[in-house]
Amino acid sequence: MKTKNYLIAVAIFGGMLFTAYAANTINLDGQQSAKVERSTIKVPTNG
Repeated sequence: MKTKNYLIAVAIFGGMLFTAYAANTINLDGQQSAKVERSTIKVPTNG
């Protein structure tokens, strides 16, 4: 019974770590990919 409880506790703890890591990775990638660099395109006035 102790082994089963330890196994459940380790599974829950591992799941929490995985979720935190995945959330941080998604946020970092989202911030990096959200940056849109605008290029300066000069439009001629007479044409």
